[in-house]
Amino acid sequence: MKTLKILRQRPVLFFRLSGIRVSDFDDLVKQTYPLWLTSERKRLSRKGRQRAIGAGMKYRLDFAAQLLMCLIYYRTYTSHVFLGLVFGVSSPTVCRRNRDMTRLLAGHFHLPERKIQLSEADKDDLLYLMVDGTERPVHRSKKPGKRKKSYSGKKKRHTAVHQIITDNNKRILAVGPAQEGRKHDKRIFDESRMIKPPDIMVLGDLGYLGTAFEVPIKKPKKKALSKEDKAYNRWHSGLRVGVEHAICRMKKFNIFSDIHRNNGLQ
Repeated sequence: MKTLKILRQRPVLFFRLSGIRVSDFDDLVKQTYPLWLTSERKRLSRKGRQRAIGAGMKYRLDFAAQLLMCLIYYRTYTSHVFLGLVFGVSSPTVCRRNRDMTRLLAGHFHLPERKIQLSEADKDDLLYLMVDGTERPVHRSKKPGKRKKSYSGKKKRHTAVHQIITDNNKRILAVGPAQEGRKHDKRIFDESRMIKPPDIMVLGDLGYLGTAFEVPIKKPKKKALSKEDKAYNRWHSGLRVGVEHAICRMKKFNIFSDIHRNNGLQ
């Protein structure tokens, strides 16, 4: 495909538009192409289909081009009309291909919502976990009840909240489902019932007061923190900043940071 060929020749532009390097993209194609072939065989051999396998209209974009188009959509969160112009297909085609690629990638990169699953090698490297909530803007609901639930007093706008769990290597281990922006981080954690490896320290901010997490020492009213307390808070923030770095990497993809408009994919 012309767009893919041009971007391969310009690796910096490829990275800026897709969010991943060319070598990582090639690895991703190798990992997901067999899954796509399996899903295509299932689609073409479904009950009720009149045409034989091999008959019917063919895709204008090959698998690699479809995957690149989906990644550019995640990175830029631009309109389907513009992507269709860039890749030479219609807006409905962009919508369908992005939807199918999203389902394929979600199955390949499945992240649990509350249970942390680690290999034996990962368990050996695990020193501690970090938990934090991140908000993303959403459209203001027309219904007063939903409007009140989604309004975040912290952000002063309507948002959805996701709970993120990372390890000491800043790897994202779990992402919770979207919650109303009004919900407090601790309430989201209590309802999620996180399942983690035993005897592992978990770091959180002051939003997780009342949990078993390691949280900063809160300044008493009309009193100052001691030098030991300040030193502990510096140690704590130096470790916990890793979850902020992980969230920052996520939000480099505009689909995670701009106003959410894909109601079926949240």
